[in-house]
Amino acid sequence: MKIFLSPQVSDRKINYQFEGENIIATIDNITDTFDFSTMPDGIMDEVETTLDVNPIVSAKRVEGELYVELLNFIDDNATEEEKFPEWQEV
Repeated sequence: MKIFLSPQVSDRKINYQFEGENIIATIDNITDTFDFSTMPDGIMDEVETTLDVNPIVSAKRVEGELYVELLNFIDDNATEEEKFPEWQEV
């Protein structure tokens, strides 16, 4: 799975864990798990969540490879890497 941490300035924090094609997101001590293991090739239009902010910006599968863009809260003192991320393999 490839992820892109899309930066947004906020005082809040999002923590992610990755287990296979599952993404576990935690915001303000509330956790939701997103299972992409059965997603076919194509674009997922809508991802439901129990969190008050949806951390999944977009998800698509191309020739079996999963690409997920995730919301990443950063603060004013974020590093250049956090401000200008690249896709990464997890």
